[in-house]
Amino acid sequence: MKRVWVAAAASALIFLLAGGGLFLTFRQPKVTSATTRTWATATPSPSSSTSASPSPSSSTDQIHGVQATLPSCSAGALYSVSPIEPDKLSYILPLGNFTPLPSDHLYFVITRGAANGTNAPTETVKLFAPGDITVFRIGRQVQTTNGKIVNTDYYMNFAPCREVSGAFGHVSSLAGRLAGIDFDNCETPYSIGNGSLYEHCAAEVNIEVRAGEQLGTAGGKSSAALDFSSDDWRVPAPYVANPDHHYDLQASCALKYYEGSLKTSLQLLLGRGGDGRHLAQGCGEVFQDKQGTLQGNWFNGTPAQTSNDIRKLLALAHENVDPRIAVISIGGTITQRGEWRFDPTHSGTLNREFSEVTPGDAIYCYQASGMPGRILIELISETNLKIEHQSGSCTASVAFAQPFDYQR
Repeated sequence: MKRVWVAAAASALIFLLAGGGLFLTFRQPKVTSATTRTWATATPSPSSSTSASPSPSSSTDQIHGVQATLPSCSAGALYSVSPIEPDKLSYILPLGNFTPLPSDHLYFVITRGAANGTNAPTETVKLFAPGDITVFRIGRQVQTTNGKIVNTDYYMNFAPCREVSGAFGHVSSLAGRLAGIDFDNCETPYSIGNGSLYEHCAAEVNIEVRAGEQLGTAGGKSSAALDFSSDDWRVPAPYVANPDHHYDLQASCALKYYEGSLKTSLQLLLGRGGDGRHLAQGCGEVFQDKQGTLQGNWFNGTPAQTSNDIRKLLALAHENVDPRIAVISIGGTITQRGEWRFDPTHSGTLNREFSEVTPGDAIYCYQASGMPGRILIELISETNLKIEHQSGSCTASVAFAQPFDYQR
């Protein structure tokens, strides 16, 4: 799958500071070659249902280019070095961070100066090769706002072996043999609806590097975190309601390719950091579509109409740090972008667990602490719903006034 990372984006995603916290934005990934992930702000989808339904993009015969010439992957560890020294990390955001759909990569959140204070600038840290890898694509991303360049960063695609590939997004600078690349293949600048234009330029390369070799730097002005994604063509494709929305069906957790004490150290960093919460087990959940229910990703339009507009995206899913918490993640359109978190109920129509809502005539009402008003949802069919944000609470009678239509 081809993914393009955009600064200040998600699923390829950039971090912006908002009120002392991380704000993530995004652009939907595009499918082309099964081996190439380009950072454009990326977006993934949730699922507590992962069936092994076959997908053309999940077959190893879709691997091309330099990656196809590498030896087959072994059963053991593929990585032995943290891309950023663990003591330079505040925490690692698991898979499934809402951007607004659940992201398919990890965020290595970098420490800040002044005793890691929220208002201190992000440190610039060294970026290392996680294992013996071959870098096969390097890209540059330039963000322009009101005609002025406000940020330039880089991404790179690499593979330790034939069936597994990785990518780093929001690299601040390149070093050694990766520096001095001539980016002569540039795409037309595009917008993701946030007032900026993004231009991606890329170069196909074939550079072998050893585990621990410095690749460049991360952090500083470019981003508060390094995006670390992984694809594995050996695993069955997960269930998604509509693959036309360009999911990365090979997405995997990069930490699974480590072992020993380093793997344990990195897993202990999985969580949200700022609120002190840590992931009890696993690595987060990307694919949460559950057939025949409300749970999963929804779109205000067709794949062509929604692929570059985060405002048209909606996730009715569960949190990546604490999956007991239900989340309505809104890209826009319905109301301002945000995440409505609540403890789901298992009866009635108030804050009902998404996976228990099936098509019918009932209107379900959702409200969340600290969020204004209420959200009404009716699942019309397995692939269509109506949704509306209204003032008031769920204690009043419910009826639609001007709902929006969303589909799978």
